Parts: sequence; C-alpha cells; structure tokens
Amino acid sequence: MKKYCYFLPQFYSTPENDKYWGKGFTDWVNVNNAKPLFKNHKQKYQPGELGQYDLSDSKTLEKVINYSKEINLDGLIYWHYWFGNDFNTLEKVQEEHLRNKKIKQNFCFAWANGDWTKSWQGDDKTTIFKQVYSKESAINHFKYIKPFFEDKRYIKVNGDVLFQVNNAICNEVLNHMSILDELTKKELGIRIHFIVPQHNLKFSLENFKYSLSSYPPGEIYSPLFSYKFQRILKILKILKKPIRINRKSYVNSFKRFIIKKPEIVPCLLSGWDNTPRYNNKGVVIEATISDLLKDQILIVNKYSKKHNFILIKAFNEWAEGNILEPYYINELFYEPGHELKKLIT
Repeated sequence: MKKYCYFLPQFYSTPENDKYWGKGFTDWVNVNNAKPLFKNHKQKYQPGELGQYDLSDSKTLEKVINYSKEINLDGLIYWHYWFGNDFNTLEKVQEEHLRNKKIKQNFCFAWANGDWTKSWQGDDKTTIFKQVYSKESAINHFKYIKPFFEDKRYIKVNGDVLFQVNNAICNEVLNHMSILDELTKKELGIRIHFIVPQHNLKFSLENFKYSLSSYPPGEIYSPLFSYKFQRILKILKILKKPIRINRKSYVNSFKRFIIKKPEIVPCLLSGWDNTPRYNNKGVVIEATISDLLKDQILIVNKYSKKHNFILIKAFNEWAEGNILEPYYINELFYEPGHELKKLIT
C-alpha cells in the first residue's frame, strides 16, 4: 500500500505573506507564538534535527525531502496555490523539486482551490486572494503544471497523473477540471486521476477518473457528541478554551467512518492541534502523534484493503499539530515518522 503525505510549502517568506501577515512571516511564526491554553495542554512543538528550516534554500529543501524518503513515504502531495489570472504563490518548493534531479522522492499536487481569507485572525469575510475560474485560466494552469506531469517522479495511478482538487463545489470547478483533463489527454496521451475530498463534492464526477478521499479531522470528529456539546458552549460563549477531543472518541469515530464508507480512500491524521493558528478557537485531539497514527493504521489494515494507496495529513503542518518530522515538546523527543515506518510496510 503506497503512502502519500501532504506537504505544506509555507516555510519561506513571500511578498504576499509579508504584505498581509507581516515582514518575514512563515508558519514558524505561528509555531513560536503557541502556548499551553489549558492544564496538560502539550504546546509548544519545536522541530528536532531538521530545525526551523527555510525551504527557499535548495540544500535545505533537499535535506527535508530526503527525510521523507528515509521514513518510507512513497510520495509528497504539495499544496498548490493557483488562483487564476496567472497568479500562483508558494510555488518555489515544487519548482525546485522539479529542477533538482538529485531529489528522488515522488510528488503530486493538491490544488487548494479556494479564496484566501484572514480566518486565522477570526475574519472569514476579508478576502486576500479570490479564486478565479475561466477557460483562459484553466489553459494557463495546464501550461504551468504540464512540465510537472511530464516528470518521471510525478505520482501516477494506473498510468494517469494524480491531482487533488480540494473543492469540487461549483460548475466552474468542473469546467476547469475538464479542460485540464482534456489537455492532458491531448498533449500527454494520459488522463488525470483526480482526488476529491468527499465532503466537498457537490456534483457528479462520472466523466472523470477519480478517487474520493476523506479529509480529516472535521468529518471524523464533527459527529461526536462531545464535539457538538462543546461547540454549543462555544457559541453560547460559555466555553472560552479550545474544543478538546480525547483519543478514544476520535479513533472510534474514525473506525465507524472507515467501515461505513469503504469506497473512500483513507486519510490518516498525524495529530491535531490548530491552536497555534486559532488560539482558543482551535480544536485539540488529546493524543500523541505516534499513538494516533498507530490506532488508525490498525483500523485501516483490518477494514480498508481495497485501495492501493492511503493519504496522510501531514508531513509538516506544524501549526496544526500534524507532523511526521522529529520534534520536541516539553523537552521530550519524538520521531513519529520512524514510528510510521515500523507500522506500515
């Protein structure tokens, strides 16, 4: 079973982040500002041997990606930010991966097709970048991703290139997908195998090659009574701390989801604590990364054998507490990636 893991590129400064979040902003700013918000809250996470890296440095990027090979990941899924009108941001990581043939790791894209807002600051209404759809944008998008599709390291499923579309929520998205697929077939002689998170799917995909995926943690913990109860308390402004979900509740909910929806490609969560971004508005799953991974892997091995790959969220989402890189917390050292290596062969 292949293991493909999401990779966040937001660990180098960009003009856009400098403008909207402050000079020199990267996700390390959120990580460094984190603090415990309740008794026994395990914050803050600090990186181990890889350090607080700058991914704009080619040697550093090579070292980080090589670590993903060391822990036996079969490929990285780069978050890809194409907004239309030829505007693309946080692209340096994927472009350096394409350029540097010394990097042996496989990769593909997860297109984060949606507006950028200031939700981290509790402001969902202020739009920083608007996602634009048009025929011209789709054609230009294909021109950009074509060299990646042609690279022998780009991940394929049954000969077709793997490409996630995070929000299949309107006809404009389906039209964009159709143009990408048609141009890929015309110019490369293959199709696109789309990944679409099932909770964001609003239309039929009968004309596409695709897999539906889960996209934790929301669809796993949202049905939980404990989550719903705490959510009500938050709305009533009675609960002023983060919502907390215990390990057993999350794992049982994950098991029910896997058994109920065997057609969905499993997505394992390597921990969850997004309080570095959202502070008291965040959600915390109270479990170590290694324990949570072990629980989910046992369930997938027993109940989900029809798929030839699984997804893992994530390799380096430090400000959401889902990481596979070595880290310290309260002076204790953890290597969840090596634990994963032992559990999945």
